[in-house]
Amino acid sequence: MSRLFVAILVPPDVAADLDEYVDPVRALFPELRWVPSSRWHVTLEFLGECGRHEAERQRIRWATRARRSPPLELSIACGGAFPHSWKARVLWAGLAVDSHRWRKLAAYGQQPHVTVARTRQARDLTGLVESLSTYSGPSWRVEQIALVESHLRTGGERGPRYEPLEMFSLGS
Repeated sequence: MSRLFVAILVPPDVAADLDEYVDPVRALFPELRWVPSSRWHVTLEFLGECGRHEAERQRIRWATRARRSPPLELSIACGGAFPHSWKARVLWAGLAVDSHRWRKLAAYGQQPHVTVARTRQARDLTGLVESLSTYSGPSWRVEQIALVESHLRTGGERGPRYEPLEMFSLGS
């Protein structure tokens, strides 16, 4: 069984820009579990645990969906929290994206975002969300999406390790 999801991978230069913006805040909130910028991505659909046959079915499904979706222009341009900023468990950076094109590509109508930090206990992150809301990052052209396997770590390592299994070109 493989734990899979489909995502847009954040380019290194875009991640570096957001990372530089967020870096001064990390020390002020050490209790948050900050997601390393190397793991930042935009989830299009979480597929969960998939056996070999289901993984192949999803691979074909997403290859087809990618071919039918044109490339996108994205930029990271706001902030927010799930479920609410005053009772947050996830801090995220949002995306500026053409909503029609997004709906054509994404599997469900969630807020397109990059998860920046998590917390075990819900807490008020309103100030942090307001700070992140002023961020406006560089734009990039998304021409590929990835089928990614998530490997949960054991033995003291924090957070999952992501392994892109296959890239699908948009609009081809």
